[in-house]
Amino acid sequence: MAGAGLLWARSQVVLASAAARVRPPIAPVSTDFRDLEALRTSTLALRRLGFRGRACIHPAQLPVVNEVFTPSPQEIARARDLVARHDAAMAEGSGVCLDERGRLVDEAVVRSARRLLAD
Repeated sequence: MAGAGLLWARSQVVLASAAARVRPPIAPVSTDFRDLEALRTSTLALRRLGFRGRACIHPAQLPVVNEVFTPSPQEIARARDLVARHDAAMAEGSGVCLDERGRLVDEAVVRSARRLLAD
């Protein structure tokens, strides 16, 4: 990832927002508004890191950033499924939730799914 030297600092910003129970932060701008593929690559990395959006300095950047941060229909469907499975498991008193592949789903994953659906 370009800006790998900033990885630690960016990680700390994401962790601090989670610890403070506030919304995930917005990623910083990319000043090279002409290289949209580099913007896509760095924006994907920032999303994986935990940022929830990215500031833009040029209108040409907006479609790329919106595409990266807009959940796909598959992501939304999976989040709905996880929340439904979790809620059903809790209503049954089992306390254990499994995803569609039979893997254990913990509370952090369910919180993330709920957050995705709330946005």
